[in-house]
Amino acid sequence: MDISKQEEKLASLVAKQHLVISLLPYVLHPLVAKACIKSKVNMVTASYITPALKELEKSVDDAGITVIGELGLDPGLDHMLAMETIDKAKEVGATIESYISYCGGLPAPEHSDNPLRYKFSWSPVGVLMNIMQSATYLLNGKVVNAEGGVAFLDAVTPMDYYPGLNLEGYPNRDSTKYAEIYGISSAHTLLRGTLRYKGYAKALNGLVKLGLINRDAFPALRPEAKPLTWKELLCDLVGIPPSSTQDALKEAVLKKLGGDSTQLEAAERLGLLGDEQVPRAESVVDALSKYLAMKLSYGPGEKDMIVMRDSFGIRHPSGHLENKTIDLVVYGDINGFSAMAKTVGFPTAMAAKMLLDGEIHAKGLIGPFSKEIYGPILERIKAEGIIYTTQSTIKP
Repeated sequence: MDISKQEEKLASLVAKQHLVISLLPYVLHPLVAKACIKSKVNMVTASYITPALKELEKSVDDAGITVIGELGLDPGLDHMLAMETIDKAKEVGATIESYISYCGGLPAPEHSDNPLRYKFSWSPVGVLMNIMQSATYLLNGKVVNAEGGVAFLDAVTPMDYYPGLNLEGYPNRDSTKYAEIYGISSAHTLLRGTLRYKGYAKALNGLVKLGLINRDAFPALRPEAKPLTWKELLCDLVGIPPSSTQDALKEAVLKKLGGDSTQLEAAERLGLLGDEQVPRAESVVDALSKYLAMKLSYGPGEKDMIVMRDSFGIRHPSGHLENKTIDLVVYGDINGFSAMAKTVGFPTAMAAKMLLDGEIHAKGLIGPFSKEIYGPILERIKAEGIIYTTQSTIKP
């Protein structure tokens, strides 16, 4: 059913359940939550607790139910691993001085040979729009704002861990709020970021420069308009006649890219200067998203990979500084569950079972930040092959 149009049907279905697991696009979770509140039914979801969900906090409390969000990988396991370390540090009287977490869902290295070094397992719009958002983090006591859009490339840094993987990372959303969420106001550095293979950011930066990551309505792509090829669309975006030759288009595109030949090559390899038809859509980025979902999706027998690293600076009462890292690397199974499905699905499923079994007693709108929730989940995911490793070095 279409839950945005059939709220009564949704309400009657929810009323008959013990628990609702919502794995819909995040914008639809508040609709599900409202139905759960009305019928006093518990709910879990893997998505962020968004401002729209947060608005329902009092109603959730009044209904006396439990709604748990952020139970996936990122957000989810990242929170759980962080809170386990933070709580253990506090137990021995230590304070957290720094927390840096990077996470990425990537193709396995042998399947990363495309201009973006990336593959999509769901709608690419969110991934593409992510780089248009600014990000905020704390570095050595200073708040840093990283701009989105064309300037996003300035915030990308090479990652020297797992040298065999050739990774880069960039900050994600607002990391500063985790000082309060994690209870680590003592931290002078707080950064949560996204991991990709080196070359991803530069190729995407080229698409931004060409005006392809644009959410504005684009009437020429509507169903009633005449079909458009990528070559014609690119001619339009770089301001030359649609009848221009391939060489003239390449020259104009290269100029628009500030002379960056690797970005031109990426756009060419993606077929964006060719005669394939642009998918019908409301905006240019929606059309690009549909196109990339077909072009860069996982083929049969291809597998993905999850890479996460959390780094902590922990100051002990003795004055010693402990540098602790937690590493999580998970591969998808060929023709089985993807790494993303496992790392998002298992924690969500475990929390659902814990609620049904009466293991979770907390009420209200919550994330997996308490030991009551993260403890059993971190223990049980090991049995499912989701293994993380920790390392510590102590400096006097």
